[in-house]
Amino acid sequence: MRRWIARTLSVIIWIFGLAALVSLAFAIIGAKGLFGGEPDPFAAIFAILLSMPWFALLDESIGGDTEFWGFALMLAGIGVNLAILFVLRGLLRRGLRGTPESTR
Repeated sequence: MRRWIARTLSVIIWIFGLAALVSLAFAIIGAKGLFGGEPDPFAAIFAILLSMPWFALLDESIGGDTEFWGFALMLAGIGVNLAILFVLRGLLRRGLRGTPESTR
């Protein structure tokens, strides 16, 4: 059962990482109006959602209103969430090594 959960968590990590990259790209493209589009103030909403709850916690404490700080906070929040997923996967894999073969 734990092996199945660890594999599922690996898939979730890949999906989360890909979604994070795409949302950050959309945030940059939309905020700057690149490729002939008009600047969209809501272009970063998906990146903000993927960086929750850390974005909200850090945004209140730092209080930077520039685009740079917003993008840095999104990156930091997504990084923390990815780190949590990697730690959980590592704990599951480490737990698998200590269990007898019959209970895997």
